[in-house]
Amino acid sequence: MTKAHRIHKGVRYCATCYARVFKYSPCPRCGDYVRLPKHEPTSVCRKCEIDKPCTRCGKVSYVIGKNTDYGPVCNACSPHFRAAEPCEVCGKLSSRLVRAAHLGRARVCHRCYRSDARSCNACGRHRRLHESSDGRMLCKICSEKGEIFCPSCHKLMPAGYGKQCGTCYWETLLEKRIRMDGAAFTSPHMTAQFELFGKWLGGEVGVHKAAITVHRYLMFFMEVEERWKCIPAYAELLAYFGAARLRRVLLPMRWMEKTGRIVPDKQAKANDSESRRISTIMSKVAKGTRQWVILDGYRETLIGDWRAGKMRLSSVRLALSPAATLLCQAVESDCMPPDQSIFDVYLSKTPGQRASLFRFARYLNDKCSTKIKLPRPDLKKAERLRRKKLEAELVALMRDPTDSDVLSRRWLSAAMAYFHGLPKRVVGADWKLKLKQSGQDGGAIFQWNGQEYWLPLRLHDSNVVFPSHERG
Repeated sequence: MTKAHRIHKGVRYCATCYARVFKYSPCPRCGDYVRLPKHEPTSVCRKCEIDKPCTRCGKVSYVIGKNTDYGPVCNACSPHFRAAEPCEVCGKLSSRLVRAAHLGRARVCHRCYRSDARSCNACGRHRRLHESSDGRMLCKICSEKGEIFCPSCHKLMPAGYGKQCGTCYWETLLEKRIRMDGAAFTSPHMTAQFELFGKWLGGEVGVHKAAITVHRYLMFFMEVEERWKCIPAYAELLAYFGAARLRRVLLPMRWMEKTGRIVPDKQAKANDSESRRISTIMSKVAKGTRQWVILDGYRETLIGDWRAGKMRLSSVRLALSPAATLLCQAVESDCMPPDQSIFDVYLSKTPGQRASLFRFARYLNDKCSTKIKLPRPDLKKAERLRRKKLEAELVALMRDPTDSDVLSRRWLSAAMAYFHGLPKRVVGADWKLKLKQSGQDGGAIFQWNGQEYWLPLRLHDSNVVFPSHERG
């Protein structure tokens, strides 16, 4: 038998056997008289057999892509029931091989089929391109039709866009996503508020970006609805979310501010950030320990002065930070509460913290009956320590093989402080304009405040380009 008259469940039948096995009988499902196998009383006609949802995805209305042993499947699911075969170009196994006319009718995978595709210079679609008369690389549609009118806005657009121009497409997508996200709210008021925000977002950042990003703000609005059922005052938002979380939703907060729904309080926001930093400092010390009791009592004293208007909250943080570090060092030395030796060791390494620790020493003397005296700062020792730190910084920068403007600027700042005793801030953002080549090898002259200072360059500063002015 060279050609089967009928294939039923993998069995091939010739014309004679088909007439012998398949007899006319009513279909158990639709009632039509068709040829059915006499040894299968539950068998249905071929029309009813394929009139089923897709076996894989459950789709009801579809074009049949393949009849499998498990039932019919749609075109999208049919590749999952095909045996993988090698691509005739790259040899990679694939179950989605197609015949490519531009590759000599070879059966190729999707990657090889689109290997010569590029972005069209007109519509931007990723397609096979042809060179136009003006030298542009265009897809076939843009090359043949040029520009057409958008059916929605009636403006000219590249024909490769299809049914809508780019602006109309993103506007439609934004409206669709706003409508879908609005269904997540239980309150019509919050649904309306989210729709207003979505429209404002489209005008603020553009419909393209708004359509992509509007969904990320849905959880914020849902949390607001769950807690307040409407948009509350700024103080309530700050107390519940905190300044850190509100920074993640800058666009909704800007919308609320511009539309008059909230009035931001910059001082309250700054205080919230400082409170979070203070909590981070307190977390350095294990809670419940003796050092925690000391640090917590010191914090309460500082907070009391802040509430009385005697100091700012940022000053509380700046006073608390060295105290927490000193207590951690005291724990390592097994000396609690800290004594004079702990303070001396700490100040020998960081003499600039003497003023910040003065109040903490007085607190320990009052509450823990210690007798701590902060010595007068040794300016010569502090200068030696400063130069030692600068020297270590210069050595580290010298060993870094990276060539970048950031490292070059850091090197110049440290060199100006180490060799000439000037503050690091004299090397500003326009540091390249202040440099010029030196007559000495391996160096440069830095001009500042009407004077010239010679500095050595890093070995790796090959990226420094001197401005074209005369040498000094």
